[in-house]
Amino acid sequence: MKECAIGIDLGGTNLKGLIIERDGSARHLTKMLTEAERGGARVLENILTMIDTLVRKEGSNGHIIGIGIGTPGFVSEDGVVWGAENLPGWAGTQLYEPIAGRFSLPAVAANDVTVMALAEALFGAGRGVRNLVCYALGTGIGGGIVIDHKLYKGTSGMAGELGHVSVETNGILCNCGQRGCVERYASATGIVFLAKELAAACPDADISPFVKEVRANPDGVTSRMVYGYAAEGDPVACAVNERVCDMLARAIGITLNTLSPDRVVLGGGVLQAGQIIIDTVKKYLPEYCWPMIRERCDIVAAALGEEAGVMGAGAMVFDK
Repeated sequence: MKECAIGIDLGGTNLKGLIIERDGSARHLTKMLTEAERGGARVLENILTMIDTLVRKEGSNGHIIGIGIGTPGFVSEDGVVWGAENLPGWAGTQLYEPIAGRFSLPAVAANDVTVMALAEALFGAGRGVRNLVCYALGTGIGGGIVIDHKLYKGTSGMAGELGHVSVETNGILCNCGQRGCVERYASATGIVFLAKELAAACPDADISPFVKEVRANPDGVTSRMVYGYAAEGDPVACAVNERVCDMLARAIGITLNTLSPDRVVLGGGVLQAGQIIIDTVKKYLPEYCWPMIRERCDIVAAALGEEAGVMGAGAMVFDK
């Protein structure tokens, strides 16, 4: 049989795993609950159970060359997780030794959004280019960098924190302690914040249906709702989109001027809004990027959807 790897994608709610080959062919997609509320030891045991399940489905581990794991936070070179605040008790967990001890297979792990970028580079929207940057716009903003077809992790696996590129001097305070991080403007959380801010500042003479709904039910505002109204042409919702994409274009411009990638891939739940975000970002980007770099770089939507993380995790084994 062809050489293959196991990919594991660790989320706050669900754990996903599959078997993947070098060409991206995948099988045995399996899901189970992470059970993060039961602590890091339980999460690790569930990962080991997932690996065991996949080995049994495959029938043998003789042609499995390793195990890749995408996890919140960062992973040191010796396999210790840190910085995973959304998984109580997960920081400090040693990943590699328990896997090697039980399955006699090497393991490699990295940030979950970082491995998504690798999957898009190898099997998705980044196919055909050497250098790629990926932004994942969800509750926050994560990122990943692929250089010469290789995942760039940086020191201690911390490369790709693109959500914390500062795009406004003395801007909105971020949870990381900086001000003006693009995450505070273009993530789902940031979009909701801006929607409420613009709705509150809207003169009574200019109140739109969107503003009426935001004021009537501020706790019910979501990025999906904002872009639903923007698609209908609501002026205030459209103004939110302009602000969001201006800030995102600033971050992308900084990234392009620094790395000069062939392609920027935008993914995550916020991109369910569709082409409006990419089109508006492209409109603002000339203000923030050197023309010769911008003209040689595409900006496209991610292609792999929810399976990107687990595919990228497995692909790390071959990348290593």
